[in-house]
Order: sequence, then C-alpha cells, then structure tokens
Amino acid sequence: MADSTSADAAARADEASAAAAHAGAPPASFGEAVGALWGELRASLHERVQLFSLETQRTGLTLVQLMLYAVMAAVLIVTAWLALVCGLGAWLVLHGNVHWAVAVALLIVLNLAMAAWLGWSMRSLVHRLGFPATIRQLQSLGQQPPPSS
Repeated sequence: MADSTSADAAARADEASAAAAHAGAPPASFGEAVGALWGELRASLHERVQLFSLETQRTGLTLVQLMLYAVMAAVLIVTAWLALVCGLGAWLVLHGNVHWAVAVALLIVLNLAMAAWLGWSMRSLVHRLGFPATIRQLQSLGQQPPPSS
C-alpha cells in the first residue's frame, strides 16, 4: 500500500513539474492547448470527486456515531424513568400508606396514560410526513391551463 502511495506521489510530482515547465511557455498549437485544458479539467474533477468521497465516508461514520449516541441516550432515559417510577412506588408504599399492589397498578395506569398521550400526539403529526405543501403546489401546477403562445 505504501508503494502505491509513493508511486502516486511521484506521478503527481512529475505532473506538477511538467505543468510548471509548460506554465510559462504558451502552447505550440491549438491541440496542445486543448490537451492541457483537458488535463487540468480531469485533475480538477478528480480532486473534487476524491473530496466528495472522503466527505461521504466521514458523513456515514458520523451518522453511525450519532445513532449510537441516540441509542445510548435512550437507554439512559429509560433507566432514569424506571428509577423515578420505582421511587414513586416506594414512596407510595412507605409514606402514602398504599398497598404495594395498588401502587403498582397506579404506576401501570400512569405509564399507559402517558403512552396513550404520546401516541395521540404522534398520530396528529403523521399528516406532515406526506409533503402536503409540495403536493398541493404540484397539483395546482397541473390544474393551470397551458400558456398560450
């Protein structure tokens, strides 16, 4: 792998020295000028494609890292919620003079009520997923009469 890297570096150095040698001298013919322009265009395009490739790899790795952090945060949030519910249950049993079965039932009802509220909230957001404004815009374009010439 190091040999190909050094070979690439040597090739780039040769191209750079050749370009520097020809930079001061005008091209001898139109064909040489077109060839030089084509070479510069290819080199520029190659650099941009290589940059795009590297940024795509970096973006993919960053996305994976973000997803991992999100999963870890979700686990921590669930753990904190369980600790809060257990603490509330213990408080109800120890200080609220509530039987443990009643405390567990109250906490189950509390969790189900919150889950139902979140589900209802999510359901009200579903209509936004279909790009409604874009669809209305495209439908209005299809209903307009064609421009007269």
